[in-house]
Amino acid sequence: MPKLSLPPYLDSSMLSSWRACKRKFFWSYLNALYPQGSSVHLIAGGAFAAGMEAARRLAFSRDRDRRPTHDDLLEAALKAFIREWGDYIPPENSNKSFENTFQALAEYLTNYPPETDPIQPIIRPNGEPAVEFTFSIPLEEAPPHPDSGEPFLFVGRFDMLGSWNGLACVVDEKTTEQMGTYWQKQWDLRGQFMGYCWACQQLGYDVSHAVVNGIAIQKLQYKFQRVPVQFPQHLIQRWYNQLIQDIRDMSNAYTSIQMEPHLSDSFYPFNFADACSSYGGCAFISLCLAKEPENYFNNFTRFVWNPLAKQAIKELEEA
Repeated sequence: MPKLSLPPYLDSSMLSSWRACKRKFFWSYLNALYPQGSSVHLIAGGAFAAGMEAARRLAFSRDRDRRPTHDDLLEAALKAFIREWGDYIPPENSNKSFENTFQALAEYLTNYPPETDPIQPIIRPNGEPAVEFTFSIPLEEAPPHPDSGEPFLFVGRFDMLGSWNGLACVVDEKTTEQMGTYWQKQWDLRGQFMGYCWACQQLGYDVSHAVVNGIAIQKLQYKFQRVPVQFPQHLIQRWYNQLIQDIRDMSNAYTSIQMEPHLSDSFYPFNFADACSSYGGCAFISLCLAKEPENYFNNFTRFVWNPLAKQAIKELEEA
């Protein structure tokens, strides 16, 4: 049975898991369990992000001796893409093969050339473009971490802090396989982007907008959609208030289970609803069905969650 541990930081994925199903949060983040094998969506998304970062950095580099051509950008993107993809072999039926995903990236760069894109990166004081924007902000108003007594950290990364028509905005690329009507509507109350806006505000940027760039990777074609979303300040404040309450509840549950580990079902209850079947089914269903879940832990990999990395999940090396 792994030793339970509550991470000292929170990101949008952890918060989403906690809000959808506390039992899933328990399996994933306190027990550090992850289904064996890599997710094609995480690998493809991480490689796409790495390629875009490399292309954008080259396009806006201060050290270049000439303006890079489209082929220069593709070459830089491909090198980063290959490095991030590694030796991963995707499922045969997935649209997100190595070739298909990179071809989508190449076509995306053709449709939205970095230097002429209406959304331009904000340039940092050091002259570098604000691509692959990361943050780590202490949450002083929240209860401290039960183990360390230090403030929790709200952390995250997104593809670019940009400017569009004079407005600062969070920019994030989302790879998918389909983009129906609902796809563009799902961001209006997405805490992920409210959190990014809040974080930018704490760092001195006047940000209340996000731009979600959708890339649908299909067998025979690629579709792109740009969705701007505005978050009024009252929504960002509601998100923040909920964050503080979630941390209070997380801390209470964690403290309680340390004292009464046999009552984990009470402190981390089951959802028994849509969360069990959404997005193709929860990876932890086998544990929730089992009378003695720990007997099935060997079907999972223990991992370290690093929200600031492109590939956030890294297998834990046992001592």
